[in-house]
Amino acid sequence: MFARLGPSAIVAAAISKPRDARRVRRPAARSCAVSLSAIVAAALALAALAAWPAGGAEPTAAAPAPAAAVAALPAPPAPPAGVKWHPGHYVLAGRGTLTEKCLVAGFRGVQQMYLWKSMEPEKGRYDFSAIRRDLDFLRKHDRRLVIQVQTKAFGKGARYAPAYLAGPEYGGGVYQTVTESFNPVLWNDRVNERLTALYRALGREFDRDDAVEAVVIPETAVSSNIGRSPQAGVDPFTNAKFVANLKAGMKAMKEAFPHTVVIQYTNFPQDVLQDLVDYQKGIGVGLGGPDIFPYSKALNDPQKGVYRLYAPLSGQVPLGTAVQWEDYAARDHNGPVEPVPVTELYAFGRDKLHLNYIFWQMRPGYFEKVVEMAGSPAFPKDAAGGLDARRPKAMSGGAAEKTSL
Repeated sequence: MFARLGPSAIVAAAISKPRDARRVRRPAARSCAVSLSAIVAAALALAALAAWPAGGAEPTAAAPAPAAAVAALPAPPAPPAGVKWHPGHYVLAGRGTLTEKCLVAGFRGVQQMYLWKSMEPEKGRYDFSAIRRDLDFLRKHDRRLVIQVQTKAFGKGARYAPAYLAGPEYGGGVYQTVTESFNPVLWNDRVNERLTALYRALGREFDRDDAVEAVVIPETAVSSNIGRSPQAGVDPFTNAKFVANLKAGMKAMKEAFPHTVVIQYTNFPQDVLQDLVDYQKGIGVGLGGPDIFPYSKALNDPQKGVYRLYAPLSGQVPLGTAVQWEDYAARDHNGPVEPVPVTELYAFGRDKLHLNYIFWQMRPGYFEKVVEMAGSPAFPKDAAGGLDARRPKAMSGGAAEKTSL
């Protein structure tokens, strides 16, 4: 739709409200993997504007029982004073040491992934030195950190769960995914107890840190057919048990971080999405996801897709979603391969999903276009970069309210 427009027109078209909103995994992230020369090139592209001539398969199992293991929730208590709220655009750095390449004008900070096995190298012994190092760096540059507690691995042989999670005590500890990685058996109570213990340890150290903007729990997708094809030595999967433990994890994270935005990336299995999202709303946990795919049939499904659940939560809980490696270059998971203009990704996140946060991965060849878009004179210059800056009801103790940024 933008093929015949100049750069200024492209940005203006995306930033203005669309006339017709169309419904239309990735390599391991590397920290701030874009060159300084690429960003300089994007700046030069901005200067040229004046010269432009006119003219996935998820497990199928029994639906969760009506009487869930997690009791029905009372009305959430009023949030404590001093809840941090700095919505807007953030760099998705991935892993590794943060550098000046992660500091982008108009972006409020960085989302960084921290592996469970690195934060808990031995049972009960925690190492948060990487988080402290990143916070020291970001404070010097007046930026904020979003912590993603990464438990899910992608790629053959990859495993982010601690080595001690093994054997019958932990229901096998890990299971094999469709990408041949190994992810924790979260439907096992002992595994989930160890994960929630990590959440509590993180909260004790970082909840009151003004530079920690948010914490993110990774996607709910199981990435395996384990519901239909049990794996030897691994506890049997059921939606009911999986959902109950996901809820327990969200509750533990929310209690550990009462002064910090908490976002659960919720995307699959589709038959439990409404239950999970209702729970998130009830306890004030934000809704998000690992991808913005404007053309995904599964995510946009009007009866079962998760994207339909964002608008009703606008102004109720925080909403924040990532744009990752594959999102730039494909129309959906595993194709078709066809780049989606970053202006469309932004407009979809703003207008369809009503996002408060977008986390942009620095994929070379694409992130430069994000920088160009954000630097355009037509791009909103408020601190949230055109995203919804209202403080959600769950964080204000009442109706969604406007806030100074």
